[in-house]
Amino acid sequence: MTTKVGVLLHSRHLETEAWEDLVLGRPRDDRLGDAATLAREILTLSPDHELGCIVMGSGFSQRDGINEGEFTKRFFLANLARLEEFPRLRPLLARLAGPQRAAFRQALRDIIIMPQAGNTVAELETAAGIFAAHGVHRVLQVTAASHAPRCLKEQTVARAYGLIATEQQWYTVATDMAYWGTHPEDVCVIEPLHRRDQPMTFVRPGLSEVIAPYFFLPDTDKKAFVAMVAEFMSARGSTAQPPR
Repeated sequence: MTTKVGVLLHSRHLETEAWEDLVLGRPRDDRLGDAATLAREILTLSPDHELGCIVMGSGFSQRDGINEGEFTKRFFLANLARLEEFPRLRPLLARLAGPQRAAFRQALRDIIIMPQAGNTVAELETAAGIFAAHGVHRVLQVTAASHAPRCLKEQTVARAYGLIATEQQWYTVATDMAYWGTHPEDVCVIEPLHRRDQPMTFVRPGLSEVIAPYFFLPDTDKKAFVAMVAEFMSARGSTAQPPR
């Protein structure tokens, strides 16, 4: 029995630093961005998996009157030839026969652009509905290395609230690209503590609970909060950095 696979891509604000690196990747370094990772996933599907559809989000930015999702899709199609520049993709593309290459190109032309969503969870709910309509049971959520941890978290939130059908199995696929000027290890994941041998487990509210509302603060309050934390950590000599 063949399992239908769907791919969800998160669009990038069109003014994002190094936008093309995030969306395409860096061929000279063989570092895959969104489009290159999408190509790798499609071209390495196992025989018992069939591509059902590709869905792309769309934020509120525009360029030349074209919305974020549609602009990104057009960029994908305009740069198809550049996929050959990636050493990892070159042999995968080379083995495509004429009809297979045409089907690959058509799959990209058929990318479904979702309407603008207010937040990631709403975007996941809309995507899940589209996948259900296409009979998709396996979903690959492709996103930048910097964004992947949050996507996984929001995916579990959406599932917990019944916004993703129980028969859909979702997988987060991180690209090789992080946001400009950052590294994957710059992402901070704060989970609720659970081990009974850690005294902080029983401190309530825990750090994750305190930090959770941060994103809803006004920008001026966020700046004040960051400055306060930086001062606190600096005063305690916390200058250790994770290994690069």
